[in-house]
Amino acid sequence: MELLYKEINQNEYAVVREMLLQDVETSEEFLWALQNKPETLTVAYIEDKIVAVALIIPGKKTSCLIVFVAPQYRRKGIGQSVVQYGENKLHKEASKIMTNFHADNEVSKRFARRFGYERQFSSAYMKHTEGRFAISELPVRLYIDEDYRQSHALYAQAFHEMRIKVGDFPDSIVERPSEKNRQAWNADAANRFTYQENDEIAGHGHLEGNEIGSISVRTDLQGHGIGKKFVMYLCNEIYNRGYKEVLLWCVIGNNARKLYDSLGFRELYIAEFAYKSI
Repeated sequence: MELLYKEINQNEYAVVREMLLQDVETSEEFLWALQNKPETLTVAYIEDKIVAVALIIPGKKTSCLIVFVAPQYRRKGIGQSVVQYGENKLHKEASKIMTNFHADNEVSKRFARRFGYERQFSSAYMKHTEGRFAISELPVRLYIDEDYRQSHALYAQAFHEMRIKVGDFPDSIVERPSEKNRQAWNADAANRFTYQENDEIAGHGHLEGNEIGSISVRTDLQGHGIGKKFVMYLCNEIYNRGYKEVLLWCVIGNNARKLYDSLGFRELYIAEFAYKSI
């Protein structure tokens, strides 16, 4: 069977969505990408029929590759072909490729191991559907380019310390700022927010569609309620944009899980994130 690959176009959205809905349990990320970041999706055809879709995100150090095959076309070698296509496309982009799958899905786990992907960490995918929070005005504003130095510093330090505490990231280092990263943040400034405390930047938040992509509080200010108020603010911002639910990832072992539980987020599933060196 010869597969033809192409980046998805708008005329294919409905067909791909219908295919993904045949197995909702393993297609949540693809459905989210179809709505929010369709440019990351590549479809695979056999003749005139879409039989698989790949989520491909190039990265400087780590790229992402996740594959979904239509249920009726599984166990025919299509998944293997799509993985090889994705890896060939990414091998010049980064030194590692990341994939993820439901941690309790033994079929997906065996498939990943067969291609050399080994677990690094697990994360809970969580959803909030209870609507806006009743909160007073908070010292939050849109991010501006001049915030980059302080915002990136607190973001990088907070996530580094979280990774170390979790224990699954022994090689974690504090991410260094860069001009390329600064430009990327500035280009996405409409989805970034700055929390101020005593005229200093205390927190940084980033939204991706209806997902809280990241939220971080300066490490010396953690434990004072800033994180809770900031999460509620970001949830309200997502609801104000017309979405009916808020999504986020929480690494297993991250103390922030208690906060998300207390605010009414519920766990949809736990995913294993596995990496392969290339």
